[in-house]
Amino acid sequence: MILCLLAGGLMACQNSPQPSLYEEIGGTQTLDKVFGLAVNRIYNDPRLGPHFEGVPRNHLRKMLTEQTCALIGGPCTYTGKSMQESHQERNVTTAEFYAVVEHVQQAMRLIGLSYQQENRVLAALAPLKRDIVYQAGQE
Repeated sequence: MILCLLAGGLMACQNSPQPSLYEEIGGTQTLDKVFGLAVNRIYNDPRLGPHFEGVPRNHLRKMLTEQTCALIGGPCTYTGKSMQESHQERNVTTAEFYAVVEHVQQAMRLIGLSYQQENRVLAALAPLKRDIVYQAGQE
């Protein structure tokens, strides 16, 4: 009888849904903090700031938060332009892409995400690289 109860309890545990990464890290509130810090660092970085001239910080923060929320299992809908459309004329290099990644990673670390959570967020964003890194003459 006890064995049946234990087995039944284990089965119930296995069937409970895992929280999404979005829920695990604290949702939109956490993402907004991450991208608030990251955007400030990006705009102040002389390698990156010029790419964002004319783009209000709050707009970039909102778009990054929305997009990441949607990619990591949150309830958000990304309302911005496609990555290809918004980056095509900016000639973003691979080095600049990774500089942005570093700022996002540092921001996640500062607010207390675990290394594992950081990697999972970055893994969700990584496929966007092919539409962000673009240099005139390369197609």
